[in-house]
Amino acid sequence: MRGPVIRRWGAVGAALVLVLSLSACQGETMTAFDATAYVQGVLNETYKGTWDNAFLDLVDLTDGEAQDAYEASLKEEYKRFAYQFDLNDSLLTEETRQSALDLLAEVSAKARYTVQQAVALDDTRYAVEVSVRPMDLFIQVREDALADFQTQFTEQYTDVDLDGLSEEERTNLVTEYENAWANGIVELCQSRMGLMGYGDVESILVMVAPDDDGLYTMGDNDFSNLSALILPY
Repeated sequence: MRGPVIRRWGAVGAALVLVLSLSACQGETMTAFDATAYVQGVLNETYKGTWDNAFLDLVDLTDGEAQDAYEASLKEEYKRFAYQFDLNDSLLTEETRQSALDLLAEVSAKARYTVQQAVALDDTRYAVEVSVRPMDLFIQVREDALADFQTQFTEQYTDVDLDGLSEEERTNLVTEYENAWANGIVELCQSRMGLMGYGDVESILVMVAPDDDGLYTMGDNDFSNLSALILPY
């Protein structure tokens, strides 16, 4: 006999490939304690890359599956990062991509949030308030440093004569260009890590409730809103 049926959450607006659930005995429901632990555990796994045995039991994960879920969450955040900073992922090397993932792991680990005790709305639904201190690193980079970086970066390629290059040389140059841009963005963010600050406390309500299949989950929209609040761009 396990705990109540719980489904893994969707991250950053899109459900992860890894979706796990567990079976419950007939008539068994989630408690306020479970709902609170679930939201706390989801956040700790997603941002800190940490979990305990109680959370693993609650969502029926092994340690290895939890690690897979954490890495999948980082990759989802990477998609958001790549979109916001115009990274052409299709041309990036594994080394460049890993540098961005390492940056996001370091930044995410600094997330600040407090999960309040869940409040029962009825027999099956729970509201959980999460208080957040938004991190301003990427906002700082965009507002204070990105324009100068872009100007300096572009100047490095102003004298390139694309018409004089063969198709292979042009392809190699574009690949070099995209990786240089991505690595430059990562380095720019890393250089300002020590200046990162936090905004005023903001609170958001998320709901933990059964879906049409009776699986308890924190909704994709709730998690997306929470993610955007914790790590804004």
